[in-house]
Amino acid sequence: MLRLNVLLFGLLLSTGIVAEELNLDEGQLSCLLEPSTEVQLSSEVSGIVQEVHVQRGDLIEVGQVLLSLNASVETAVLNTALAKVEFAQRKVRRNAKLFKRKLISDHEQDEMLTERRLANFLAIEAKVRLAQRQTLSPINGVVVERLREPGEFVDETPFLRIVTLNPLHAEVVFRAQLYGKIKKGMLVNIFPEGNEQHYRGEIIIVDPVIDAASNSFGTTVLLSNNLAQLSAGVRCNIEFVTEN
Repeated sequence: MLRLNVLLFGLLLSTGIVAEELNLDEGQLSCLLEPSTEVQLSSEVSGIVQEVHVQRGDLIEVGQVLLSLNASVETAVLNTALAKVEFAQRKVRRNAKLFKRKLISDHEQDEMLTERRLANFLAIEAKVRLAQRQTLSPINGVVVERLREPGEFVDETPFLRIVTLNPLHAEVVFRAQLYGKIKKGMLVNIFPEGNEQHYRGEIIIVDPVIDAASNSFGTTVLLSNNLAQLSAGVRCNIEFVTEN
């Protein structure tokens, strides 16, 4: 985060965007709109890609299937496990009356019940392994980069990059002299470049450490983007809200 603050502050300073003196009650300060969440998705297990279900720019929801790996072996294992469960259940049912009539021993009954229980556990394990062949979205967001195609091999390296654009974050850098005056919960108006409207935001993060190289510290402003009117990567200005 400190490195980001140094780079951002240097950019703003080089372009003349940061004023020589900053006041909280007047003027506007430069900021940059960014996704509130960015995730580089990896598959839980390695394998050959069967299908990537989304393209760059697609909107996605939590729990949506994004990637499917070839699962022929796992499907066969699950079918075998389910067949063993069915057999164990039939065996227990067939011998229930014999047990009541004391025609089979307690030991034989225990073996059949244990066999059924183990078969169920194996079926659960097979279902989990099959489920691992699909990767689900952990967030609501949008796809910004697709890194793998069907037929390619995936492991722990990312295959997809997704971001959350609602809410958005606005990253703002302040001079160290203002440290202690900028606090969480302070409200600001945000003015994106090329947009005539302004949007209300709230400071949610104040860096606890001042960056010595730039003599500055960073903050993060949270703002709603319910109507998808704003895009990440846009420069903006903020103005502190002075009314009560």
